[in-house]
Amino acid sequence: MLPVHFGPWQTIYWWFRRLVRRFLFATVHNIALMLNRARAGREANPSAGVLDSQTVKSLHAPSGGGYEAAKRLNGRKRHIAVEQVAAC
Repeated sequence: MLPVHFGPWQTIYWWFRRLVRRFLFATVHNIALMLNRARAGREANPSAGVLDSQTVKSLHAPSGGGYEAAKRLNGRKRHIAVEQVAAC
């Protein structure tokens, strides 16, 4: 029931679904994160974070497993991102 000048309904529906998926889930995630932080007694937005990675040895690493050149090690890379908590 779209006006004719909007174009084919399939195109409009495709754009609608793309935007809904992108913005709705990001919005729900951000609100849930802020509520969880407020419930824990922290500020709604983190002020800093720490990133780290580690290579875990593996004899049969898959092709996407990676190679740590500095350590000459085959294995899997794993990463972590954590919030930095300020000392009170």
